[in-house]
Amino acid sequence: MEEPVILVTGATGTTGGELVRLLAEAGAPVRALVRSPDKAASIQRLGVETAVGDFEQPDTLDAAMAGCDHLFLLSPPSPHQPEQERNAIDAAKRVGVGHVVALSVLGSSPDASVAFGRWHGEIDRHLAESGLPHTLLLPSGFMQNFLASAQYVADQGILYGMTGETRVSYIDTRDVAAVAAQVLTRPGHQGKAYALTGPEALSGDEVAERLSAATGHQVGSVDVAADTFGQALAAAGLPGWLVERLIELNIMMADGHAAGVTDEVATLTGRQPRTFAQFAAEHRAIFGGQQ
Repeated sequence: MEEPVILVTGATGTTGGELVRLLAEAGAPVRALVRSPDKAASIQRLGVETAVGDFEQPDTLDAAMAGCDHLFLLSPPSPHQPEQERNAIDAAKRVGVGHVVALSVLGSSPDASVAFGRWHGEIDRHLAESGLPHTLLLPSGFMQNFLASAQYVADQGILYGMTGETRVSYIDTRDVAAVAAQVLTRPGHQGKAYALTGPEALSGDEVAERLSAATGHQVGSVDVAADTFGQALAAAGLPGWLVERLIELNIMMADGHAAGVTDEVATLTGRQPRTFAQFAAEHRAIFGGQQ
């Protein structure tokens, strides 16, 4: 009997790309969804099958999911995310996918105070109403988000933020992918929701201390007003709608809503999640560290 195929959406992104790599290394039958054939080359080098499909074109999703029993559901954040992922859920139901693992966010709810939480809350509700067996992954703030501020850290030795002394339990996206790989390939996870965090909750000053240790130059943490923080994000090339949503998210985190630490990563993968110190050391060059 053939193993059930796993379709990974968001396969060219940070989390989805790592998940595809992990599944391929484990020898799991995996198919990666790409929006166009020119996006497929890096994935095909792993020996992974690709399928062309677009969340905005639901008819392409049925063909991409044909023969798949598991679906990893992830799309880039955007105001269209709820509609796009509803399209994918509906396609999964039509073709008879047996298990959906959805990347949501900690605190997701249709009534959440921040847009990211509301968007995912709508998606989570639609998934529940679909009747499809599913698992929710609910990560806290991503360590990789700090890469958008790396140029300021490298050039000025300053980490700009809005969370002050409030601690946040940042998680490395690679640990999220490792959890997803386990949930997709082992039984017993249907109907579960896993809150995923790093091993510690850190303040802005503590993040800066770890960046200082990793790079070998002093990094300070400076709390700024929302408009100043937004200007820095815009200067890093982020679109206006995303700048607004990230400001909103930082205001929420400053209230302590992302300070909790769980042991789900260790329980599900058998190893401790990466620390921020490890993340900073691995990315020291982009933060201005000497080679």
